[in-house]
Amino acid sequence: MFTLTISLDSLAIYLVAADIIVLLSYILYVFNKKRLIDNSIKNIEEFIELYFINTGAELQVTCFKLQANKHFVALIQSQALKRFRYSNILETNLIAHIFDATGNTVEKIYWRFPIKLTKDLLIASEENSLESDLYFSDGAAVAKAAKEYKVSEMSWDQYQAQKK
Repeated sequence: MFTLTISLDSLAIYLVAADIIVLLSYILYVFNKKRLIDNSIKNIEEFIELYFINTGAELQVTCFKLQANKHFVALIQSQALKRFRYSNILETNLIAHIFDATGNTVEKIYWRFPIKLTKDLLIASEENSLESDLYFSDGAAVAKAAKEYKVSEMSWDQYQAQKK
């Protein structure tokens, strides 16, 4: 049978106590950092919802932090509205406003415009006519105009006359 005798002198006790204090400090630091990130995410989501409250659109906002750096990414899900067609312009203004209001940097905003399938939409898609919806009819008109592009020959004098 083996007997193990451990004698703890004051230096060993101090080292164990210091290790425990360092470990507890690190755990508190990690929890505090997670709490700050959660608060930042909540602030960004609330700000985006308030930013679009006057539009009357129903938004669902999700935000998360990128692992590589201290920047955030926002995901906005909204109805397919004509006013959000140029969302890249809204995105740059929104990023600047988020930074001014919350102090957090949003690197990118991704938009999602889901289309709710209804019986009327399914019937219209079967007939290939979505002309009743302005959002789709404008896109269809642009596509149709692009197909009608024509090129013709003219003399240099006629070209100069058109320029003037």
